Amino acid sequence: MSFNQQQLNRLYQYAMTLASQPADAYDLLHGSLESYLRKAEKSTVIRNPEAYIRTLIRNRFIDQYRYQQRWQFTSEDNTAEEFPASIDLSLDSLEDVHIQRDQLERIWRKLSPQDRDILYHWALLGFTTQETSERLNMPKGTLLSRIRRLRQRFQNHTDQQGDQHEQH
Repeated sequence: MSFNQQQLNRLYQYAMTLASQPADAYDLLHGSLESYLRKAEKSTVIRNPEAYIRTLIRNRFIDQYRYQQRWQFTSEDNTAEEFPASIDLSLDSLEDVHIQRDQLERIWRKLSPQDRDILYHWALLGFTTQETSERLNMPKGTLLSRIRRLRQRFQNHTDQQGDQHEQH
């Protein structure tokens, strides 16, 4: 199967969601497409190639992330200083939260890959919490807890930004 530009863009967008760096996203996508083509050459029937490649991207990212964690010697205390303890997302949609683009970019970089993955599926693609939990192989209760914590983090960040603007 060949992919059209729209499908490739969606796959790249997903890789970018996880990796947050263009070069890393291209590497994830490229490697995953290579794996898919090797499997397709062996006449293996893949019912939903785009979903299959998205799974390959996610698995590759997790493997790379674990490898990096094994070789990093940084304190986890630093992450608490980089980002406030909470953020607010409504369970209805991300559209209800107004955040300036530069603020969102700063927040996005500080989210864990797992949180970006949750937001990608739930807020960007618009999957229900049930669909998101199934796609990410995560218990629904765990997903709801993570979404709640993300909502709190966004709310606190938005409140802090409002306080800073009032002081100026």
